[in-house]
Amino acid sequence: MPPSGTNVSGLESFLNEIVDSIRSKNGTRITDLFQLDFDSLTPARRKPYGDLNQELNQNYPPGNDGGLTTRCKQPFSQDEFGIFSNSFSECVIQYFRYLRDFATADNQSKATKIRQLTSQCVIALGDTTYGVIMLPIVLSFSRVLAAIATNLDRNPSLIRDSSLLQAQDTEGAGGRVSFVEDAANVLREAFIKCLVGGAGVQRTSKPGPDDKRIGIYSTANSALKLFMRSRKLRNAQQIFNSIDAQSPPLSYYPAAQQVTYLYYLGRYHFANNHFPRAAKVLQAAYDGCHHQALGHRRLILIYLVASNVILGRFPSSVILSRPEAADIGARFVPLCKIIRTGDLGSFQSYLDLQSESGQWFLRRSILFQLRNRCEVLVWRSLVRKCFIAVGFQGEGNKVPVLRLSYLQHAARWALDRQTGANGRDTPAEEYVDPEFAGMEEAFKETGFDPETGQYHDEPVGYYDGEAESEQSPTMAEVESMVLSLIQQGLLKGFATHTLPRFAVPKREGGPVKTGFPEVWSVIQSNARDDPVPGWVQGENQMGGGR
Repeated sequence: MPPSGTNVSGLESFLNEIVDSIRSKNGTRITDLFQLDFDSLTPARRKPYGDLNQELNQNYPPGNDGGLTTRCKQPFSQDEFGIFSNSFSECVIQYFRYLRDFATADNQSKATKIRQLTSQCVIALGDTTYGVIMLPIVLSFSRVLAAIATNLDRNPSLIRDSSLLQAQDTEGAGGRVSFVEDAANVLREAFIKCLVGGAGVQRTSKPGPDDKRIGIYSTANSALKLFMRSRKLRNAQQIFNSIDAQSPPLSYYPAAQQVTYLYYLGRYHFANNHFPRAAKVLQAAYDGCHHQALGHRRLILIYLVASNVILGRFPSSVILSRPEAADIGARFVPLCKIIRTGDLGSFQSYLDLQSESGQWFLRRSILFQLRNRCEVLVWRSLVRKCFIAVGFQGEGNKVPVLRLSYLQHAARWALDRQTGANGRDTPAEEYVDPEFAGMEEAFKETGFDPETGQYHDEPVGYYDGEAESEQSPTMAEVESMVLSLIQQGLLKGFATHTLPRFAVPKREGGPVKTGFPEVWSVIQSNARDDPVPGWVQGENQMGGGR
């Protein structure tokens, strides 16, 4: 920018500084010149941009874009800068249009212009000779574009139309693409150009300051932020796959980039039900996050605790006493208590979609994983409580067993109790003397009609009476759940079908210890210690090996 009192116009001075920066390959200076948020600048720094805004509107108003284009192309000679002059001069043209129209443009127009400007800078980044000087400005614009897209998605009232652009859907379907997804695609292109790097550079080598690969994780994080928000997990997976195939180790990059990337990688594995992977990655992100970054630590901790709860590892009082866990314990402690007690009714109520707690989990995209994966842990706790309370503990050579009818009644009682507590009608259960329990099944198997005292002529086992709808959970559902728990290793024993029972082998330590191993230990023993997809580890890797 020209000093006050000179005869050089602001536009000419700006262009001269840009040309000098290209010649010296000073990408940092170019980034400093291309400011986007003028209101955040100090009055002294803001004034030259205000003067330039007036000059552009006076000499090159919106109806004279052709004149602006011609003026901006003049300083960038192809003889000096080669084909880079074409792509970069277009960046300058689009920036001046943005600066000229800034005061009168609405939020949607500003967002669209920033998206177009970022996309053009990404194109210039691909130049083999001068492209590296675009890296600082691409990284800067990528963060700005991601923040703008997120803000507009959270506050749709700021724009005229929630779908700003008409484009081909990136996952194969035609139709409108939201601004968030379109911006994410721009950032993905920046990531790809950074990932490719320069010719002849070894993939695993540490990137230097003039190496495009220095921007791999910064651009990836900006793109992942938007892909996660638009729930385009397939596009996020493409980024993780590309990093697996071509990226240097994550440990070569700044700690802040490592933490952010591991957070998104953990979120991705959580969304895909790979909870051991998610817990491992999120633990590394949490350990590496600065202790004063409470907002970031809290965000990581939500998904870390959710992953561990699903794996049977509940948060300790030490973790929940930390500042970043101020409101997390209030959500997860009741859930852990319900899982421990085996209260199916309270479990369904607490994670009900219409409940206040359910909505809290839903807003963080963890509700359905908790409902689907923690229910089996509730059943395990219920089986254990029933076994201790009414199970046969084994005497002499007899095997300890639990009648599954007891488990069925306990599950029904828990569900009915919660239904009644919610103010819904509960079916009245008719009292049946224990001596005659199960007689209806015998009637069906033998064909005996208790009202007439006669047997049907049909073969034994045939009954053409109207099938009554059995109250849930049915015995078949109970047996299926017990067998599933046995198959997963969460129960140690076997089940019988003819007389439905769960039996525990007689071993040293007693039937409770034998039949109900610790959930966390079982899952850990079954987990494979393979590398986490998307996490390129090297020596001194943050959280590596955990």
